[in-house]
Amino acid sequence: MENSSSRVDGGRGTGQTISKTFDWSETPPSVAVVRLLSVATNADPTEVEPLAETVDPDALDRLVPSMDAESHLEFTHCCLSILLYGDGRAAVESEDC
Repeated sequence: MENSSSRVDGGRGTGQTISKTFDWSETPPSVAVVRLLSVATNADPTEVEPLAETVDPDALDRLVPSMDAESHLEFTHCCLSILLYGDGRAAVESEDC
């Protein structure tokens, strides 16, 4: 189940961090990333730059749910840093570009 709360605060980079907790068995990581990117960019999810421009969404959906709770994966997409954790946490943070 997706956690309905989100946090927006100062993060490691220059901007805000938007984070949510997901249940990877119910929400594929690629879907979670697009949802967070749409919030971060204030755009409809269909208007977000395709995730496949940066990462293979199918590989993401296979890898992240298999990670242990302490593991994380980080990549940058459209000047936004995306962090996905094995325990279901996901965050998007703006980067300098």
